Amino acid sequence: MDRVEVVSIGYRVAHQWNLLLFTVLAITGGALFAIEVLAPLVYAVGAPLAAAVGTDAVTAGVQLFRIAHRFLGHIWGALLLVYAVNLLLFKKVRIFDAFRKPLGQQIREAKALAGHYLFGKPLPEDVKASMERHNVFVAYMALVLIASVVLLSISGVALVYRDALGLSLAEARLMLLLHDVGFALGLLFVALHIFAVLHPTNRPLLNAMFSDGTIPLDWAKTHMPNYLRRRGIAV
Repeated sequence: MDRVEVVSIGYRVAHQWNLLLFTVLAITGGALFAIEVLAPLVYAVGAPLAAAVGTDAVTAGVQLFRIAHRFLGHIWGALLLVYAVNLLLFKKVRIFDAFRKPLGQQIREAKALAGHYLFGKPLPEDVKASMERHNVFVAYMALVLIASVVLLSISGVALVYRDALGLSLAEARLMLLLHDVGFALGLLFVALHIFAVLHPTNRPLLNAMFSDGTIPLDWAKTHMPNYLRRRGIAV
């Protein structure tokens, strides 16, 4: 065996849908948040419908973006909920394994990874020997993502159903602020995630996500030996 699976088919499917939905939600939400920046896109989307509904292209575009944002927000939320329940029920949550290490070891791993990613320094042998499927950076990035999803979900639902919930204008504005904060955290996660996966060191993981989910065994022995040990593979 010269390759090992690190990304299951379910993980890959969920990732692709998350990527698609987050991108479309970012565009539609961005158009509502900063219409002056994306006005050409809003106009282009609304122009074909404007004459039929008897309004201008920008107004029609804004309404289409608002409808799409709300509808896809529900779809995204349902996808995340189903996937999260699946992970919890079948005890597949392994992204936080790095937190089991003592704090001092986590800090040492973080420093070593920062030096490696930013300056190309080799990882110390003791750090490499304790690496999990997800390193300590990924574990903390996951916390940022969770905070983003929670804020986006709670505030998004509150804004869509503000009348049914009886929210005041001040409360609605607070929910909008939380929605913006959640989106900002989501963008931070995406930026860090893209930097990590595009780093030459992690190219095998990027290829695995968009192919068959496997990586070279030799690479895994260097970058995630503890993952292999748990699967009974000699390191």
